[in-house]
Amino acid sequence: MADFKNITDFRKAKTSQFPYQDPTYLSFVILFDYNDRVNSPLFSGPAEEFLKKLADNERESSYYAGKLAAFKEFKKALKTINTEMPWYWQSLGGIERIQQFDPMVAYRGGDDAKLTIGTLESLNLPIAGLMHLYRKACFDERKWNWVIPENLRKFRMYVYVTEVRKIKNLTKPTLNGIKANTALKNFPDNIKPSIDIENANAGISGSAGRPFFMFGLGHCEFDITSGVTPFADLQKSPTDSAANEVVISYESSNPIEARVLNGIIEDLKPDNISPAHESEDYSADNLNDFVNDKINKKAGELKDKAIQDLKILGEQKKNELIQAARNATVNRIPSIDNIYQNVVRGIDGATDVTGLRGNIGTNIKENLFGKSGDSIGDSLNNAAKNSLGNVFD
Repeated sequence: MADFKNITDFRKAKTSQFPYQDPTYLSFVILFDYNDRVNSPLFSGPAEEFLKKLADNERESSYYAGKLAAFKEFKKALKTINTEMPWYWQSLGGIERIQQFDPMVAYRGGDDAKLTIGTLESLNLPIAGLMHLYRKACFDERKWNWVIPENLRKFRMYVYVTEVRKIKNLTKPTLNGIKANTALKNFPDNIKPSIDIENANAGISGSAGRPFFMFGLGHCEFDITSGVTPFADLQKSPTDSAANEVVISYESSNPIEARVLNGIIEDLKPDNISPAHESEDYSADNLNDFVNDKINKKAGELKDKAIQDLKILGEQKKNELIQAARNATVNRIPSIDNIYQNVVRGIDGATDVTGLRGNIGTNIKENLFGKSGDSIGDSLNNAAKNSLGNVFD
């Protein structure tokens, strides 16, 4: 057994094939489905269209017009909070139940099938106001019945659970195209050097590498009685700031998606994306900086950097090569800017996130901070950091 091995067997050099063994600080990202009219009618159009028909046809059209206006403001407020102020979502309870399978019970709903989102509250009362708008839009307090029917109050949502901190991008340039037995006298005409960027943490960082669990929940509904926690125990001279909570029930769950055991197993579903800090993305962290240099015509600065990289790498590869480069031959290397050409060609494809399962990808841009003008990958990369601000920076 491993417990009885010699202590030297567990030194760093012996376990380097299993590099990802740091503690983790887990957080969550919430995505609401704003596009699927069948599975998410509350957000995708049917509920709003129903209220509009009431406002157009009923004798009390002005009353229902008020309901319609409240519903539009509710959707706008929810999307704004989730995309631009995700720090309001402070905690999430109930996710563990989704993984607690009962082989004898296939139904995932019931009284215990609910998520409780613990939230901040602030001066303009955004969470209390959000649920106030929901109640105003969905319920008729005069007739004491629902305005929006149950089937149109349903929606679909996804919850990602992942590391909240950014994972350091351990990138370094590597020199390719030089054989070990390259003759010094013919340098540099006998080689075609190229510089590639390697990331030692590529297997665990970025939207294509970061570990995650993703839970898809169906037939979700907001608990109309939630969002009132600050009013439960008011004090004339409060000592603590107000907090709130939003409760969401669900009736079904999709098969759990996950990318786990990085560095131990190989089947990590690399086509699935996950939230990550933008600095972890290989293309954003390295390639875009290079592109900006090219756009800004910093050719001289770029050339100096490339030559310096060659010098450093040459010294590591072969001291004689770098000495020759310093002395006389660096300027003879044709089109030194082209050393990076392969990197440039990969820019467009580096952030390609096509092939996403279901329609999660179509909803990412609706839910994540910094969506304006960003690709889906760029938007997702901001989510984990923004869920808790810059606490771990």
